[in-house]
Amino acid sequence: MWRKHWVVIVAVGVVLTVFLTVRPWIGQAGLDAQEIVPINHRQAAVTYKADVQIDMNKHVVKGMLTARFVPQDDQAFFHLYPNAFSANAALSGENWEVVLGKQREPGGIKIGEVRVNGKSVGVQYAGKSNTLLQVPLPARTSSAEMVVDMNFQLEVPYNNGRMSYHDHAMWLGNWLPILAVKDAGGWRLDPYSAIGDPFYSDVANYHLRVQLSEGYQLATSGLESVAVITETRPQRLKIYEVDAWNVRDFALVVMDDTYQPISGKVGETIVRTWVQKSDDPQNVERIHETARESLDYYGKQFGVYPYKEYDVVKTGGFFGGMEYPSLVFIAQEYFDRSDTMGEAIVAHETAHQWFYGLVGNDEVREAWLDEGLTDYATMVFLQQKSPAQSQAYIQMRLGQARAAEGYANQGVTAKSSVEAFPDWRSYNDLVYGRAGAMWWNLKEQWGVERLHQVLRQYVRDHQYKQANGEQITALLTTTAGADASPFLDYWLRVELEKAEAANNWIEKGKHE
Repeated sequence: MWRKHWVVIVAVGVVLTVFLTVRPWIGQAGLDAQEIVPINHRQAAVTYKADVQIDMNKHVVKGMLTARFVPQDDQAFFHLYPNAFSANAALSGENWEVVLGKQREPGGIKIGEVRVNGKSVGVQYAGKSNTLLQVPLPARTSSAEMVVDMNFQLEVPYNNGRMSYHDHAMWLGNWLPILAVKDAGGWRLDPYSAIGDPFYSDVANYHLRVQLSEGYQLATSGLESVAVITETRPQRLKIYEVDAWNVRDFALVVMDDTYQPISGKVGETIVRTWVQKSDDPQNVERIHETARESLDYYGKQFGVYPYKEYDVVKTGGFFGGMEYPSLVFIAQEYFDRSDTMGEAIVAHETAHQWFYGLVGNDEVREAWLDEGLTDYATMVFLQQKSPAQSQAYIQMRLGQARAAEGYANQGVTAKSSVEAFPDWRSYNDLVYGRAGAMWWNLKEQWGVERLHQVLRQYVRDHQYKQANGEQITALLTTTAGADASPFLDYWLRVELEKAEAANNWIEKGKHE
């Protein structure tokens, strides 16, 4: 997610105003950039099937969800993120004010009957504000797949968040019940936090049947271009049947007929930017071209994008931009502004398609991993497109990295979990600025092709899976022929006394 940082946005916008007038450099990468396993050649461990009805007038989503998976335990947990916004949730303080805005209405999700292999097991909520569903499972006698069915009703909250609506659209991020991750540290059942992206999810296959009133259209994490669409009479309904394979989540946006898509292609991928007819055509064109050009550039640098569609959708929200598989939300203000900050945000969210989408990680405990790589990718894309015009954005991040040194004695670092950050500024300075500058510094010392060869290896090793800090440390150690820990500690833990050791490691890595 790209967060707003009002102190620097104006400066960046001024300097980047003519940014997209420069023809992009297409970049070069080795043949190993092509070595991404196609999504239909890998079977996800979990399959979700949902049949939902969306009432845009009442802002209600009703449905049935079926999850098929091989259990790891005698129980399973499903995240119910919408309940973080229920009427009884304790959402106070400045950090929540950013997420909620001044005008807000509560919402939440209620689960009806839950069945395991056809047998009713009752409904057992858990977690803060009932943000978890705990499902008991039969004793395991084999590796046989189990089937969990549930009915649900979602009342969509109204706020500045990832799941809300306005008069012309409803955007649903982190709305569908999905299985929590169980890793070497046990079940990851983290609450929804005001700061950061408090999510951690495995890839899965999805099949959704979505029923809408006539006059609405849909953008999703799935493949709308090959969706089965049925229109019924006299009910005047439109029904989409949409598939998404090997994606880390399934988000969607419902739009009325004031929205229209602008389409293009990158290789075999359809790129659509969804805007309203009243939007400024020049702003729209810049945003759309950035989505297309950045997807192309990152594919050449980090591995060819394996999904067949990529949707960029104008929504409301505090977040500037928010990433989901094959779909990103971009806050509406960036379609209204004459500067080019919107393009920088689109480039950032597009980079997340690799660092979060293809390669997952624990965004609660290691937010630096995907956000640092994503913002580095954003900076290098902007620089290769126009070295002079990219300087404002790059200097913004490098300035945040220097400011982050002030946190060294406060017990909060880029490696902290999201709950440890006292405010959004510290999160921005450390997770975006400090972590992004770390990769930028390494690129400046090793060269872009050497570093990107390492990052292509990282993507190949962990595509459709989870990665962690230990693994990327090991990769850097192998590449340089020396322990990379001092370098990472200097940048991420802000252990400034390790500056010399960090530089020595960089120098050794240059000659390997």
